[in-house]
Amino acid sequence: MLEDFFYINETNQEKILYQIITLCKERLKKYGDYDFFNNIQVIVPNKKGTIGTKELNKILQEKLNEKDDKKKEKISGSIIFREGDRVMQIKNNYDIFWERKGTKYENGNGVFNGELGIIKDIDEQEKTIKVKFDDEKEAWYQFQDLEQLEHSYAITVHKAQRKRI
Repeated sequence: MLEDFFYINETNQEKILYQIITLCKERLKKYGDYDFFNNIQVIVPNKKGTIGTKELNKILQEKLNEKDDKKKEKISGSIIFREGDRVMQIKNNYDIFWERKGTKYENGNGVFNGELGIIKDIDEQEKTIKVKFDDEKEAWYQFQDLEQLEHSYAITVHKAQRKRI
């Protein structure tokens, strides 16, 4: 039996939503000390509906990265980006500058469709958002380029097939 996979047989969308929220917020933490931002990815069949990525991402942001006076936010269209949010690059950008600090400093250009990261800083003065991606590279997005990002608390099966999780 795989211990990192759960199958819950449920057809009621409200009950499914409850299962997703409670698993991500508390039950998996208690079960095996799993942290949502480091160990969990919600994968759903589509973008639309009660349990599609559009609605789930709003709800999961509200539950897992709550509004807080200490966290800066930037509204872009109908999306609220908040420090600590999980985000995904949704189109290739060959020009965006990134750097990776570690035992060896690296830098380069290019962030690609499907890359996942966390918003680390929102700078109103510079009008930028800093994202640290799963491969430890950090990139800065101008406010006018935020259409390249979307929340990724939940992603579609299609996106998951392109990304090693």
